[in-house]
Amino acid sequence: MNRRTLLFLLCASAPRLLAAQELVVEKNLEARMRDGVVLRADVYRPVTNRRLPALLQRTAYSKNPADSNSQYHRLARAGFVVVVQDTRGRYMSEGIAIPHDEGADGYDTVEWVATLPWVDGRVGMFGGSYSATTQLLAAPLRPPHLVALFPSASYASRYDMVFQGGAFYLMDGLSWNLGQAQDVKRRRLTPDVSRDGELGLTPAQRRQLQDEWLWALPLQTVGGQGTSGDPAGELRQYSPGYFDMLAHPSFDAWWYTFDVSARHREFEVPAYHLTGWYDALLTGTLRNFSGLRASARTDHARRNQRLIVGPWTHARPSASSTRIGDVDYGPAAGFNSESLIVAWFRHWTGAANAAAAGVFPGAPVRLFVMGENRWRDEQEWPLARAKATSWYLTSDGTANTAAGNGRLERAVATAAPRDTFTYDPTRPVPTGSSGAYSRAPHDMREVEQRPDVLVYSTEPLTEPIEVTGYITLRVWISSSARDTDLTARLVDVAPDGTARALTDGIQRARYRNGRTTPELLVPGQPTEIAIDVGATSNVFLPGHRIRVEVSSSNFPRYDRNPNTGDPFGANARVQAARQVIHHDARYPSRLVLPVIPR
Repeated sequence: MNRRTLLFLLCASAPRLLAAQELVVEKNLEARMRDGVVLRADVYRPVTNRRLPALLQRTAYSKNPADSNSQYHRLARAGFVVVVQDTRGRYMSEGIAIPHDEGADGYDTVEWVATLPWVDGRVGMFGGSYSATTQLLAAPLRPPHLVALFPSASYASRYDMVFQGGAFYLMDGLSWNLGQAQDVKRRRLTPDVSRDGELGLTPAQRRQLQDEWLWALPLQTVGGQGTSGDPAGELRQYSPGYFDMLAHPSFDAWWYTFDVSARHREFEVPAYHLTGWYDALLTGTLRNFSGLRASARTDHARRNQRLIVGPWTHARPSASSTRIGDVDYGPAAGFNSESLIVAWFRHWTGAANAAAAGVFPGAPVRLFVMGENRWRDEQEWPLARAKATSWYLTSDGTANTAAGNGRLERAVATAAPRDTFTYDPTRPVPTGSSGAYSRAPHDMREVEQRPDVLVYSTEPLTEPIEVTGYITLRVWISSSARDTDLTARLVDVAPDGTARALTDGIQRARYRNGRTTPELLVPGQPTEIAIDVGATSNVFLPGHRIRVEVSSSNFPRYDRNPNTGDPFGANARVQAARQVIHHDARYPSRLVLPVIPR
């Protein structure tokens, strides 16, 4: 970031707060949607006679903040009318929620906010995760008073979030829908809008139930038939959307409603995309940025897409958040995202017309490069100067565990013994602890002791290698099963042996040729499978090693492939699979890394 840009952001976010003025907070203002359903919102606004621009957040997680100095209060003191609305069927809003079907309600709400007597007609939208979805599905409908977005941690395709490589996002999906079911049950039992809270299971009971259901098979019948009062049935009764997802394991017309990338050409507003390298929605955020920058409807929108990626999880970063678990990325990792939100919306809701306000200053992309732990400005994503570089998997026939002889080499071996392992769905490789919708830089040494994990490493590096971009592992496998999964994890191994996870991916074999039409394997026949291992920006320092782990499960983040080839989620039968990984001149299994010249 150059000095001019830094000064702009500092001035734009300086404390022009209305500290001497109290805020007015109005609860449960009613907005009527086009179908007559009433959604309720809280409004935070400064005491002033001036009309101000509005910032809208639509949330599925209750519009009531946890404290009296929330982000909503602070943004209002910065000179905005802040409107926070419960989405349809959630908390104080009427109707029946259809998760993620938020386009029409978003349009109607933007236009309603623009008519409020304290609003000058300009509306921005902000928020992360589900609240990013509410922005990105409303914007392509082009509400006339919408001027800019600030989506944090977004998906580009809901299908690709739910079925990553064709594997179901079991832990996040079950946890999210149990939470939704809790609130829907509360609303049905206590429809009085003066009540706001949850009834039903205690947090401990919910965790116990979730842990039991993670292992339950068949997936499509988890929760029984929806018997009232029976926790094993109330998931289906109060959160049927969970089972709608399970009923569509292939990409089809049902998923199109929730596909942001299919609507990139309809966007007309600037958007600032924020995410973290350990956010499970990282790839979706990256693809929204690059897709909108290339394909948005107007030049104004295309030129004003911005992206920032830091060493963060799914949680919103703060000035004091420099760690993930036991990894500290240094003081530069702290980031005041709220100041950036203020600067962004002041720019687009300033005195000049938003469309005439010009390009937001600074480079379009700002990345935190791990390993060296520093920020760097870039002109595009992915980086044009990245060079796709292959490291070939090889071994002496025993790559099992970190103590094995798996290697990553720059030249493909003309002949090499194959590696084998057994994937048993009753003993899957554990994900390890991580927050919802987040990965983590765990030390993988314990997992790397398992014989069903193949480990391939370079020799200690003699010079730094920067990897910034999308990672792919292309593996030749022959399996005894008609369907199975392949997993991959990129790891940075320090001289002391610490094996820090960077990113991972999974591919269900039946979807190896596309997400619309499953195709089973021929048992025993070598087949190349490409695994999307996500994205990262990391410098592997001298003395470190580049490592990739290969296995067939990552549980409970993803559901276990039963290896039977049966229809998805329909029965409880599982069987072990013998997996053979080929790596020679005929079957060149390889890790493809985007290396940045230095």
